[in-house]
Amino acid sequence: MGRKVSVWLLVLSIFISINAAVLLGAGVRYVLMGGGKLGDFGEILLTIADFPLKTAQALIALSKTAPSLIENRFPEIDGFKKNNRLPADVLKDKGYLLLSAFSKEDKQSTVKLIRIHDQKILYQWTPDFKELAKTQKSTTQGDKDQITHPFLLNDGGLIFQNGPLFKINACSKVEWEIGEFFHHSIEKDPDGNFWIPGVIEPSSYNATIFIKYKDDALVKVSPDGKILLKRSVSKILEENGYRGLLFGTGAYDVDPIHLNDIQPAYSSTPYWKKGDLLLSIRNRSTVFIYRPSTNKIIWLKIGPWLAQHDPDFIGKSKISVFGNNVIDYPSKSLSQFRYEYSELVDGYNNIYFYDFTDNSISTPYDDILKKLDVRTPTEGRSELLENGDIFIEETDYGRLLRLSPKKSVWEFVVKVNEETVGRSSWSRYLNEKQLKDILPVLAKSHCS
Repeated sequence: MGRKVSVWLLVLSIFISINAAVLLGAGVRYVLMGGGKLGDFGEILLTIADFPLKTAQALIALSKTAPSLIENRFPEIDGFKKNNRLPADVLKDKGYLLLSAFSKEDKQSTVKLIRIHDQKILYQWTPDFKELAKTQKSTTQGDKDQITHPFLLNDGGLIFQNGPLFKINACSKVEWEIGEFFHHSIEKDPDGNFWIPGVIEPSSYNATIFIKYKDDALVKVSPDGKILLKRSVSKILEENGYRGLLFGTGAYDVDPIHLNDIQPAYSSTPYWKKGDLLLSIRNRSTVFIYRPSTNKIIWLKIGPWLAQHDPDFIGKSKISVFGNNVIDYPSKSLSQFRYEYSELVDGYNNIYFYDFTDNSISTPYDDILKKLDVRTPTEGRSELLENGDIFIEETDYGRLLRLSPKKSVWEFVVKVNEETVGRSSWSRYLNEKQLKDILPVLAKSHCS
């Protein structure tokens, strides 16, 4: 027969638990409000407070199927077909997709080079994710089953990241890796080096003041996998007189920058020089042009885009910006640089063109984006094509589109079934000129 617990002991236990919870809450509030006297004990308090949420997040993650499968908003689309019909404009498209997405045949994320006019898969890269997983050394975790923004090289290999940065050959074998944390875009500069967003770990900011600060960085990487430069974006802003933009815009934010693209300039114009970098810092709705050689910001603008991605240099006097146009509701977690959810302000994404000659802004794709309900809350990218069409990845919903200002040229999804599609991860549209020297290499590749 079990023992009976006395009433006074039960009351005492409840009393102690309530007081412990109150003290923990007070301590956490003190640390988050900037209290620095608790030192290492303050960090312990934050870890304890964050433990239940982390546990819940882990359980949720374990209960899910592959994160590379997402809700199917477009059951009428299967590949390039819509309502079982192939749009006539697909047959006229002389371009190619470098598609980074879940493959239902391979049951994992792959990269496929697809010739659009006949939908033929010309080549496929299928890396071993177990091999890739051995490399992660960063305390910040990446998307372990994703191949993000692959860059196709002249030797038939790819550079991509899924946390660490990898170079694989044409046979999908790893040739080099950098075990730090990288995220978002991979862009090549005129000298053949690559610019990729990374993170300074540990942060260069005082941990007792800047709690859990995500110190985003510009990272320049050589073609053979060596880090040539790594510079804190927050420090760049401070050193160029933008401390107020960084820290004076409201309540403390553990992820104030959220760098998501570094676009190198390939030529000099009256408004920028060859080698300048066009940067997007999402969480300040800000884009700016930065000159690494002098550590100077030569131009900066906040909005009208909101929480934007993927700015590009256009011609000699313009830039384009993919505006997600969302506001974020922050996570309750004290250590995660995530958001509970984002809400679209206008109901759809937009693409902004800023003209330096007269400081004007235009949105020529406004009507078609609204009509097609393009509305990825996070991520997303766009590229202006030679004929004036725009290529878009609606990342959160796995849809790729080619649009003119007046109509849809084609839409594409990796349809798995009526409920799910394969998640895309910063795919690229390539033209015949870009692939002129690469296609013969791939044709001669023989992998066992």
